[in-house]
Amino acid sequence: MPDSNANLIGVFATACVVGVASGLFGVGGGVLLVPLLVLLHHYSQHRAQGTSLVALVPPTGLLAFITYYRAHEVDVRTGLLIIPGVLIGGILGGRLAVRLSAGRLRRIFACILFVLGAWEFLSPVVHSTAHAAR
Repeated sequence: MPDSNANLIGVFATACVVGVASGLFGVGGGVLLVPLLVLLHHYSQHRAQGTSLVALVPPTGLLAFITYYRAHEVDVRTGLLIIPGVLIGGILGGRLAVRLSAGRLRRIFACILFVLGAWEFLSPVVHSTAHAAR
């Protein structure tokens, strides 16, 4: 956890990189900031997840939303339908997370990231192979 000016500057630099990724790819907190806080800045898994929620949801989410909205790249109706599920899921997920050990939570988190990363990486290959077969 940051306890010196040098560590705070490192966290700030990490946050700048994560902010760019959040605006560019629509991801940041869970996918990038949490692992970086754990691996580079020695936060516990629980503290990294809680910190990312405070730091990313209100400011980055709002600013990125405005940018995408101005570019006419937001389906507001679908977004409004997502809110109740995210709200309920966030409450339930937070309650579950604090009951899990840090090690188990970190392994589950890593598995989810791995599966999503592999899926994201392989899906263009699968789709291009399917189109080529036609």
